[in-house]
Amino acid sequence: MIKRPTWILLAILALVIGAYFVIKNRPSATSIEATPTALGNNFLVTQADGKLQILRISDTQNHVVQMQRDTSGTWIVTLPTPGAADQALTGAAETQVGALRIVTALENSLNLADAGLDSPTYTIELTFVSDIQHVIQVGTLTPTNSGYYVRFDAGNLYVVSQSGIDALLNLLTAPPYPATETPVPTPEETATSIPEVATSTLEAVTSTPTP
Repeated sequence: MIKRPTWILLAILALVIGAYFVIKNRPSATSIEATPTALGNNFLVTQADGKLQILRISDTQNHVVQMQRDTSGTWIVTLPTPGAADQALTGAAETQVGALRIVTALENSLNLADAGLDSPTYTIELTFVSDIQHVIQVGTLTPTNSGYYVRFDAGNLYVVSQSGIDALLNLLTAPPYPATETPVPTPEETATSIPEVATSTLEAVTSTPTP
């Protein structure tokens, strides 16, 4: 006769074995998700592209900003109005281009309309000294706000970090022109102007005939 503790142990063992086979045969969460091929690079732009030569950003409202290097390698603004550029701001924009981080790579079967990429609101165009060119079409934010849907070179679809894209889109409303300051009159200029006014007033008084 089998003692009661033995039955309990056998029951526990049976439960453990059953749980093992259930877990083993259950599909993993990873296999359920539409996960693409593993990424070999976590950024849209790589060092292999070389040095950035031209950065152009436009939207569907005909707003555009473009900055590029001149023959000396200095950044200038060519659109919306040609002019000098703040080298710190343009340098930060160049750095941001290389820091556009891929959050998720998506399957090309993604519905472009659902991602706002059938008619993208923003387009970022990159031209490098090496003559390599890239076009980044920017769609809508993901439902979880983890990033923007983007289409890279009219091909691969990604979710790219929101902060990285926003930093570049801000250039549309704040082009990287150098800050300007209103000239402040020096004390010498202010002091000189006062006697001139007083002298002219005195001359006007003395020239008036007495009745």
